[in-house]
Amino acid sequence: MKPMRWFALRALLAGLIGICSHGHCADSSPGDRQILFPKDPSVLDLRRDFGAVGDGKADDTAALQAALQASCARQRGGSTKILYIPNGTYRVTKTLVVSCGVGPWVYGQSRDGVVIRLADGAPKEVTALLRTHPSDTKATSADFFMRNFRNLTLDVGDNPHADAVRWYGNNSSALKNVRIRGNGAVGINSGFLGQNGPNLIQDAVVDGSFDTGVRCAWSWGQTLSRVTVRNARQQGVYVNATAAGIEELTVENSPVALRNEYPNDWTWWGGVVALVRGRFTGSDPQQPAIANTSVLYARDVTATGFKQVVQDKAGKGVPGDRLEEYASPPPKRLFDDSPSQSLKLPIKPEPHAPWETNPDNWVCANDFGANYGDNRDDTAAIQAAVDAAAKAGKTVVYLRGIGGGDPNWYSLDGEVRIHGSVRMVIGLGFGRVIGGPQGRFIVDDRSAPVVKFMHLQAFGGRPPVVENRSTKNTLVVESCDLRVLGTGSGDIFVTDCPCHIELRSSGQRLWARQLNPEGNSDVGLVQNHGGQLWALGVKHEGRGVRFRTEAGGRTEILGLFNYAPDIAKDDQRPAFDVVDAAMSLAGIREISFGNTFPVKLREVRGSQTRTETGGGWIGWSLFCAYPPSDKQADKPSTANR
Repeated sequence: MKPMRWFALRALLAGLIGICSHGHCADSSPGDRQILFPKDPSVLDLRRDFGAVGDGKADDTAALQAALQASCARQRGGSTKILYIPNGTYRVTKTLVVSCGVGPWVYGQSRDGVVIRLADGAPKEVTALLRTHPSDTKATSADFFMRNFRNLTLDVGDNPHADAVRWYGNNSSALKNVRIRGNGAVGINSGFLGQNGPNLIQDAVVDGSFDTGVRCAWSWGQTLSRVTVRNARQQGVYVNATAAGIEELTVENSPVALRNEYPNDWTWWGGVVALVRGRFTGSDPQQPAIANTSVLYARDVTATGFKQVVQDKAGKGVPGDRLEEYASPPPKRLFDDSPSQSLKLPIKPEPHAPWETNPDNWVCANDFGANYGDNRDDTAAIQAAVDAAAKAGKTVVYLRGIGGGDPNWYSLDGEVRIHGSVRMVIGLGFGRVIGGPQGRFIVDDRSAPVVKFMHLQAFGGRPPVVENRSTKNTLVVESCDLRVLGTGSGDIFVTDCPCHIELRSSGQRLWARQLNPEGNSDVGLVQNHGGQLWALGVKHEGRGVRFRTEAGGRTEILGLFNYAPDIAKDDQRPAFDVVDAAMSLAGIREISFGNTFPVKLREVRGSQTRTETGGGWIGWSLFCAYPPSDKQADKPSTANR
């Protein structure tokens, strides 16, 4: 049988019997999914390159610590790399510490197959199995970027005083597809140090024995997406002094599922939570599922085995075991006829993009002439790599991680079209790419059904555009700061990205999780011209318009941290601008060490214009800016008025 016919037949059989083209079951559990990388200078192997044993007996602390540092190596003469951990149990005897400013990029072979375990009975000075900040006590700054720990298990062992992970990252950092277990204090502690966040915890399972499953506090925003906590002794998730966007939260067998509170009497330092879809089972019928003494928006929550679903600081709240929609304090609006409920836009998870586990299907753009740091245009080299991969039926094009000081980037001055079989473009390490005025990646109808970009960051330079102009194909952008542009009708997903976004096509849909646009703008860092944009966990920084929605567009944000870096008192540009369109904002926190936004929101309906002004620091449960004629306004609501 000729090779091309065999590939076609295999693809057909995969679709019929549910087997992915890389040979693994399409419905395999997250713990079984395999990740492999090609043998390349940009990939470090923990066993091969650092001598780790992985038998659960040998002390692999030194090997792991050295490997973490090597993944981050940006000093002159070095380069950033992927750290790959083969299946095995890696025993450590002290805290693993990430002290670099950028990185690392850590991938386990499989979530349940890779176990990093702290030896039982660790001394008290061992406060965690893993800490992704140099210090336990000194925040220093919010300048620790691109932490990536994916596809592995972190086991704190039997150490009741220690946390499994002290998680710290800013702007773009992801703890993804991980299992946390053992007997400890906090499973994922994202509130041990000030200035943490924004960052992402996604597809995480905390199923050990911990006082608290996930702790979010004193940070610049936190996004929890599809998190499960089991058997927490005090509470599943704890929030204070931050804004948290939370979706698909499952808490099982815990006295309290979610506790949201003030750390002190500073009014807007309290926790501000937007939760959509919670599934809670309790272990103490005298406790509420959600204990809220601060600012809360919650929707679609079921709770069994608790005293009530929500209890507020007055001991009231919502009785029973279910709530449709709840907002405390009451929602805000500019027009009296605006519904006091969120838009409830459809929510879609990122599409599953099977990882390519055949190394022969990876193509290195550096082999076609791409070279970081020479200030020459790499467009032709990257396009040649894509063309060669597509011609051979290969699926992944990658750039090696950069190193050294500026200039240390790849340059993209022209257009690269992603087509044929290519379904992923990835940087192996810090894939720094800076774009010229015409620099862009294009996904269109010649592209694969799902095309994913990962680990491509401009990091202070001009980001290239990634454009979905397809009528049908999906664009996924993860852990990148490319400028995202929609000019077609294919879906777009943006996850863990400090990106600017523009939807130009009417009806085009975009879902964002952990979005951190920064900069100054008269027109909007995120622009929605007639499309549909849903975002979970947004933090922004800068002056001028943050989000602009117009021409019948619809925008919903859940979990929003407005950071206003001392806005001029006469700056009348609204932070959020809604012009003949619809927008709802849930779980809103604003602080500034100077002046806050003088104009928080402007809503225009035809000839009528209204604005929300003043107010200093804010903590709002819900802001609704859309007319009753919007089709979602017909849905019933139990929002607290």
